[in-house]
Amino acid sequence: MEYDLYVWEAPRDLDAARAAGLVQGWEAEGGDPAASPFEPSSNTGWFAREMARDAPSVELLTDSPAWIARGPIWVQTEPAPPARVVAMRLGPASSRADLEEILGLATKYDLVLYDARQGRVTQPLEAMSEYASATFWPGGAIRSIVIGLVALVVTVVAWIAGIPIL
Repeated sequence: MEYDLYVWEAPRDLDAARAAGLVQGWEAEGGDPAASPFEPSSNTGWFAREMARDAPSVELLTDSPAWIARGPIWVQTEPAPPARVVAMRLGPASSRADLEEILGLATKYDLVLYDARQGRVTQPLEAMSEYASATFWPGGAIRSIVIGLVALVVTVVAWIAGIPIL
């Protein structure tokens, strides 16, 4: 009962070999999501809810109960029940948009994403912050400082020009 992608919140400090060992051991014991070695989290529950709604072509296996609420997710007042893991199987109907949805939601909820096909563990939010740090610093910081200094000079000159000189 192997799946293609697995998402969970903790443990986070896993390399690909340890993640594969956890997943394979869990699947060998029957693959019951409620008995998985991952810690329950409402973020994983929200991930499962949004995936079920936004990407119906992706087969999900999770211990999160089915979502029966009406209306968009952002107006829900009830927190999602905790879930341990979401295992996903990508079928022939799955598209690139489904993969982008998975990555986007894993980033949104700061989850660990394990790709069993490629044997890779990713923490999308961490990767995004590294990318943002690499692209913003120092170029963006220098631009921000220069713009701030120019604004300060313009403000001082306008203030001085507005005061009559005796």
